[in-house]
Order: sequence, then C-alpha cells, then structure tokens
Amino acid sequence: MSRPILYLDPWTGVSGDMVLAALLDTDREDGRLEARLRSAVAALGLGGTVIEVTRDVEWGVACTRTRVRENAATPLRHLADMEAIIGGAPLSEWVRARATEAVRRLAAVEAGIHGCSPHEICFHEVGAVDTLVDVVGTFVLVEALGIERVMVGPIPVGGGSVEIAHGRIGVPAPATIKLLEGYDIVGGPEMLELTTPTGALLVGQLRAEKGYLPAMRSEKIGYGAGSMKLEHGPNVLRVVIGPASQTLASGAEVDGCQVVELQSNLDDISPEVIGHTCRLLRDAGALDVWTVAAHMKKDRPGVVLHTLVRPGGETSAVETIFEQTGTLGVRRQAVSRHVATRGVVTVRVAEKEVKVKWGGWQGRLVSVAPEYEDAVAASVAAGLSLKDVMHEAIEAAKALLGSGHLLP
Repeated sequence: MSRPILYLDPWTGVSGDMVLAALLDTDREDGRLEARLRSAVAALGLGGTVIEVTRDVEWGVACTRTRVRENAATPLRHLADMEAIIGGAPLSEWVRARATEAVRRLAAVEAGIHGCSPHEICFHEVGAVDTLVDVVGTFVLVEALGIERVMVGPIPVGGGSVEIAHGRIGVPAPATIKLLEGYDIVGGPEMLELTTPTGALLVGQLRAEKGYLPAMRSEKIGYGAGSMKLEHGPNVLRVVIGPASQTLASGAEVDGCQVVELQSNLDDISPEVIGHTCRLLRDAGALDVWTVAAHMKKDRPGVVLHTLVRPGGETSAVETIFEQTGTLGVRRQAVSRHVATRGVVTVRVAEKEVKVKWGGWQGRLVSVAPEYEDAVAASVAAGLSLKDVMHEAIEAAKALLGSGHLLP
C-alpha cells in the first residue's frame, strides 16, 4: 500500500503555527502526535519554552491552535546557534537533516535580502524559538505520519503592509516572496500578512508540489488556526492526508492525473495562424493540443482550440493563445485523467531499427504503435509495404514485452 500524500489547502495563507496545528488536528482522538511534538520541543533544550495546544472553533470550524510560550527573555540567535540546537537534540537523523537545511535556507534568503552573510543573520523577524519549534515540530509530525509526498494549492499571501525590525514594508514580506519562488500565489483575500516567512519556508522544505487536490483517498483531515482574526472567514489551513486513489495507483501515472484544459473559440483567423499556435503550444510543453470544428456567431465556420497543460504551464499557454490568435477569452477547467503507463522498445524489421511506443493499464498491454518515420525508413529500404512493416514491428514488440502481453 502506498504511503500517504499530504495536501496543504491554504484557504487563507500559510504560517508555521498553522502547519503545525493542522497536522496535530488530524489526530485529535489519542494524542499520539501531540505527545511526539511535546517530546521534540523538550529535546531542543530551550529552557522554559513550552508549546500550548488548544482546541478551538474559528467561524464555526473546529480546529487546533498552537502557541509557543517562553518563561524567560530569549537571546538573539544566529545561524550557528540554530544549527547547534538542532544538531544536539535527540531527534531522528532525517528530522535533524531537514530542520538544519531549513534554517540554513531561511538564513540564506534573509542574507540575500539584507546584503550580508548568512552567519550574520539574527532571527528576529521570524523569532528564533518560534521558528525552531515550527520547523522541527513539522518535520517530526510529517515523519510520524509517514508522509511520502506533499502537494499545495495556490497560496494567498494577503496584502497591505507589515512592520518589521527594519520598518514598514509591503506584503508579502521580501523573505516570503523569495521563499515562494516557483509556487502559484495570489494577493488577498484580506489586507494582512496571511503567509509568513516560516510558512513559506515549510512549503518549500517539505518539497511541496504545486497543484490541485490529487486523486487520493481522504483518511485524515486537519484544520490549523492562525493567530490573526479575519473579517470574512476562518483563518485556518486545511490539510488532507491519505494514499493515492487505488483506481489510479494500479497501472496509472499518478503524477499526471491533475491537469488543466484551456479552450478558446476562434473564427475569422487563418488556418496558418491556428496551426502555428498549435505548434508553439506543443513546443512549449503542452500535453496535447487539438481543434474541433464549430459553427460560430454570424453563421461563420470556426474552430474551438483545446490545450491540455500541467498546472505549472497554464500561464505561458494562456499568453501564447492570446498573443498568437487575438482571441478575447480563454476558458479553463481543472480536470483529472487516468494515464496509462508507457514506454518505448526498439525492434528490428528488415535489418532496420524501429522504435515502438507501448501503453499499459493495470499490468496489461493496451497500445502498441511503431514510430512512423522509422517504419517508413524500413519500408523503403526493404521494398515492403508500410502496413507489413508496421505489423511486423508490432508483433516483435509484443514478443519483447512478454508472453500474454503482460508488461515487464
């Protein structure tokens, strides 16, 4: 059975305490995760530091809230201090390595912003103790839950401005926007700092893939509350944990299940422009591009351009469609798909190499297709008909892939 997927569903952004609280909230009943967290916090040896875990209700949503309390003034800590605390704690090697990597990443980002060395950075904006607890605690809980893969939806970062040690700056803070490079972000929905540097750090250090809710069986759901009160809804991060859907886990490429389909109605455009646009979309990495004949307004014939892309390729594909066609609108919808396993084998027909693409579903061969150019070359060289060469290539590929057409 596959290990669980963790999906981060950031309704109103991401902060370190929200991630920690949401993971804890998946285990309200027996308190096993809370015990692991408290043990990890104690292992850091931070004196009178304790973590409070409370159950709460935020705008009608039952959730968990965490808060770090310190019984004494906290000294400013540099990267070396953070590394020493993590390195000296009796934690698993995996947790120590990932937590150390995280604080180094945060120090490097802050150093790049301030124009200094990472070892000169004081963890004042993010709070050294809070950062340690959030980072170490998150990795401890992820390890305890056996998480194998992490995904995250588009991340709201908020808006307005926030006070830091260096004065008032715009939201998102410089460290936050840097740490979220490569992720899909959006301003709002409220004019507050909804995603913090620590939250952004954890998204990246968890190796979260960006995308929509994947095909999975939901087994645990948690809601982690942040410290701010919002005007228009609950300030919570939702997490969903469970294995990949069994329907897709057998004979399917799970990574390719979540895609975006773009559509645009095109009329009064030359076929050459449409063909050129299709080629550009394919060259840019679109999974598939096709057109369907349509009857447009004013009784003009036209086409509907369809483009299938991964979520990360949506922006560039939309730009291409607008720039090349002059269309006034592009529709979008997130879709799930079943994807066959696939591969290529090489066979010899008439002393020529012919590549043959194959597809499989649930352990059985369902598609075998010789590469056209290879088959033509073999046909011309041997003086055989193309259909005979393709038939020989298919039979040779089937024999190579195994008796009974079972996949290797």
